[in-house]
Amino acid sequence: MTDEAGDPVLEALWSRVLEAWNDEKAHAALLEHALRCQALPEIAGRYRGLLADGEKGALAKKKLDAIVIAATHLLWSMKTPKPGKVPVPITLSAFGVCALLLLWLAWTVFGRR
Repeated sequence: MTDEAGDPVLEALWSRVLEAWNDEKAHAALLEHALRCQALPEIAGRYRGLLADGEKGALAKKKLDAIVIAATHLLWSMKTPKPGKVPVPITLSAFGVCALLLLWLAWTVFGRR
């Protein structure tokens, strides 16, 4: 996240976006930096503030959609992998321990008579 003093690179990129609003490369550079610095909420808030603007609103909406897609891809990339099969030695060890415990229980219950 950005700290309280702000990220000077983010500020410079945002200034560049505002100066060259129709330049797709400026928007892409801002999004890329925000992904690296985990500042997606920061730029989403900035784009959201421009939704009511007549000439910038439509593009701001498209960029908000792009931020949502980028955040979704980021979350999917952090998804935990599916668990694989349990290795055979672990399964056999668990079976052996259970068998020993059952034998000990049977000996304790029936062996003392």
